[in-house]
Amino acid sequence: MNMIEARKNKIKDSLNKTKERRKSQSAAIIKAKIDSDRLNTNTSRILRRIFLEAKWLYNYIINKEFNNDIFNMDYKVNKVPVYVKDHYEIRDLKYLSSQMREEIIDRTMDNIKGLSKLKEKGYKIGKLKFKKYITSIPLKQYNNTYKIINNNYIKIQGIKQKLKVNGLYNLNILEPANALLINKNNNYYIYITAYKNKYILDKPINNQKIVSVDLGIKNQLTLSNGLIINYGIPKSKREKRIQRRLSKKIKNSNNYYKLKNKLNIEQTKTVNRRKDTVNKIAHYLSSNYDIIITQDDNINSWKHLFGKRTESTNMGGIKEALKHKASTFILLDRFLPTTKECSKCHNKYNINLNDRIYKCPNCGFIINRDYNSTLNDLYYGIIKINELLRNKYNKLKRYFNELNLNINVPVDHREFTPVETFTSVPEGINISPYVRISVVNESGSLIALA
Repeated sequence: MNMIEARKNKIKDSLNKTKERRKSQSAAIIKAKIDSDRLNTNTSRILRRIFLEAKWLYNYIINKEFNNDIFNMDYKVNKVPVYVKDHYEIRDLKYLSSQMREEIIDRTMDNIKGLSKLKEKGYKIGKLKFKKYITSIPLKQYNNTYKIINNNYIKIQGIKQKLKVNGLYNLNILEPANALLINKNNNYYIYITAYKNKYILDKPINNQKIVSVDLGIKNQLTLSNGLIINYGIPKSKREKRIQRRLSKKIKNSNNYYKLKNKLNIEQTKTVNRRKDTVNKIAHYLSSNYDIIITQDDNINSWKHLFGKRTESTNMGGIKEALKHKASTFILLDRFLPTTKECSKCHNKYNINLNDRIYKCPNCGFIINRDYNSTLNDLYYGIIKINELLRNKYNKLKRYFNELNLNINVPVDHREFTPVETFTSVPEGINISPYVRISVVNESGSLIALA
C-alpha cells in the first residue's frame, strides 16, 4: 500500500512541476507529414487498421445496447462488437494501443460532458452519432505512445518501423508533449504539441539581430529594415471549375461524392502551397534575425472585411510559425496605437485606412504608413525587451543572494541598446516563386528587388 501511495505522490509532484513550468512557456503545434513512399506494406496496413479499430471502439462506446455506463468503462477492452449488415461480429483490437484506447474513451466522455453543460445553459442539443470513419487518434504520452528519434524519424507505439517524417525542426529548443495522428485524404500526419520558453534571452543581448514585422492587407509584411514582402496563392482554375460543376450536382449522389473528393484534393494542394510559402518566409526571418517583434493583430476579424485577400495569404500562419521558429519572439499588445503614432515625435492622430502615407501634423514628418508602424513596433518591442531583461536580472540577483554569492550579471545581459542591431537589406533574396520583394524609402515609394 505504501508503494502505491509513493507512486501516486511521485506522479502528483511531477504534474505540479510540469504545471509550474508551463506558466513560463508558450505552446506551438508542429505539423509533420509522414512520408507514405517510405512505408513498407505491413506498416501501411497497420496504419489503416489503427484508424479502423478506432472507429470500432468509438461506435462501441456510444452504443447503449452494450454500454449503459460509459463513465465506468474498462480502458483495457480488447474485443468489441461491430455491426455488419444485419448482425454483430466480435472483432479484436490488435493494433490500437492501450493508451490510444484510453484517450479515445476520455475524448468521448469529454464530448458527453460538453453536451451536458450546453443543455444546462438551455441550448438545444442532439446526441453523439455513430461514425463512418475516424480521422484523428490521440497520442497521449511523449516517449511512450510516440517518440521523436531525430528531425527525420518518429516511432509510434505498436508500429515496428521507424516513420520518416517531413516538417520536424527546432527540437533543441522545444519540449514535446501530446500529439495527434491524423488521416487526411489517405495521407498521414502527426501534429505535436510542443512548448518553449516565452522569451529566450540567454545570449549577450547586444550581439543579437532584431527586426520588427508589420502585417497588412496591401503589403503582407513590412520589415523595420525597409523590406516589403508580398505574396498570395489564390484558388487554382481547376479548383474553381470543380466547384462550379459540384454546385450543379444532386447532393449526396455518387457523382456528387466523386467530385467532392476531387475538390478536396485540389483544396489540399492550394493549402499546402500557402503553408509552404508561409514556412519559407518564417524560415527566412528566423534564420536572419535573433529577435522578431510583431503586434498581436486580430487577423480573424480581417476576413470579414477583406475576405479573399486574407484567405489567399494565410497571414495568421506566419505569426504562428514564428512563435516556435524564432529564437526570441516578442508579441506586442494589439491595442498599441502603432499606426496612429508618429515614429519620430510619438504624437498621435487618426489616419484613414486608405491613406498610405503618414504625414505628422505635429513635426511634419512624412513616411510610408506601414514602415512607420514597424518603427513603432520596434520602439515598443525594445521597451518590452528591456523590461524582461530587468526582471531576469532581478531574479538572478535574488537567486545569488539566497546562495550568498557575490556575482555581478554582465551589463550586456541587463540592457538592450539597439544601435548596432540594424542590418542592411541582403541582395538577391529568393524566398519562393510566389513571393514578391521590394524596398520602401521614407517617402513611401517602392523599389522592386524580386
